Amino acid sequence: MVVFRNRKYYQVILDSLKFCRKNKGWKIFAYTILINHLHLVIKILDQYSLADIIRDFKRFTANKILQQLKIDKQYDLLKKLEITAQDVNDQYQKLWCRSCWPKAIVSKKFFLQKVKYTNLNAQKHKIVNDMEKYFYSSYHNHYCDHKTLLEIDDIKGIL
Repeated sequence: MVVFRNRKYYQVILDSLKFCRKNKGWKIFAYTILINHLHLVIKILDQYSLADIIRDFKRFTANKILQQLKIDKQYDLLKKLEITAQDVNDQYQKLWCRSCWPKAIVSKKFFLQKVKYTNLNAQKHKIVNDMEKYFYSSYHNHYCDHKTLLEIDDIKGIL
């Protein structure tokens, strides 16, 4: 289901990532926001559990996006989200799926593979042919010289 149809919805995710980076101690090394999911390569502080930060991030962004969809009168999409939630006996409207596929970074090689995979994910999903035309990705942070939508952390500290 296509959720992110408008820059406003992407902006909720970007603002949330900025907040987590600034206030929750996240290190963000790569990201891509797609039309119905996102990929992140992050490091979190030891005092937080991955399950807790994912739950809180999903809850906060879902509430914000659902509020914006209501303001924007996106009733068809809201109805689809309601039907999806009923199909899985979940809350009233479901934006994020329950599943998450975290992978522990165990080597520099694996880290670089995940950063590259994340940076090029919009191209992999055939959203764009040229990654320079897709702005909701850290591809621009790593390979371009222009202003980016989200500041990320330097991967050189990991290597």
